[in-house]
Amino acid sequence: MRGDLASLRSSVEFSRQAVDLMPDVPAVVHQLAAFWVEYLERLDKGAPTQDLDQVERHVDRAIALSQGKLAHYFETKGRVLALRGEFEAARVSLAQAIELEPRTSRDYLRRLTQYQATRVRVDLLEERSRWFQAQDRLRKELTEFKTQQLQLLGLLAAVVAFVATAGNVASQSKGADGIRLMLVAAGAIGLVFGTFSLINNSSVWRVGVVATLASGLIATGMFVPDSWMP
Repeated sequence: MRGDLASLRSSVEFSRQAVDLMPDVPAVVHQLAAFWVEYLERLDKGAPTQDLDQVERHVDRAIALSQGKLAHYFETKGRVLALRGEFEAARVSLAQAIELEPRTSRDYLRRLTQYQATRVRVDLLEERSRWFQAQDRLRKELTEFKTQQLQLLGLLAAVVAFVATAGNVASQSKGADGIRLMLVAAGAIGLVFGTFSLINNSSVWRVGVVATLASGLIATGMFVPDSWMP
């Protein structure tokens, strides 16, 4: 594999020199693009955008120099577009190649088979791209889930500490003061969990009910006279 890549890279460099010497010969310009796109297709880490830009410019120039009459130039264009992730445009370019290929030529069937194989490759690249996108989306969702779980654990730890402290203080308070403190604590816990549920896209109506009840507990603990307390 590494030897093939090295050979292709050498072919690209030699073709680049040929283009410098014969910049207006469409076959020479296309040869550079063809070697280059094959080299990029074999890279494991994906094709650099800068290289794809240069390859596409050479393909477009070859097509322009040949007045758009050579079918396999459009196939090369389709391969470049597929590497860019522009799969529909790649299929359109391949359709142009099939349409332009002379049916009376001796190698018509070979060319047609080659174009169909490239079309299958475009389909496979599109499926791979979708799979990678789904994988990235799943990884992002898992990261967000872990973050939410850590936040929830931190919240629960804080609530437990708050309840323990409130219970301890209430046990040392006299009569109504202890009850007030427990009511306020219960209401505060309700508000905290209601707000947390709202952040996590829970029903607004349910959160509103919880918040109303929690606010009622807090108000009862803070403002109800001692005579109303048991």
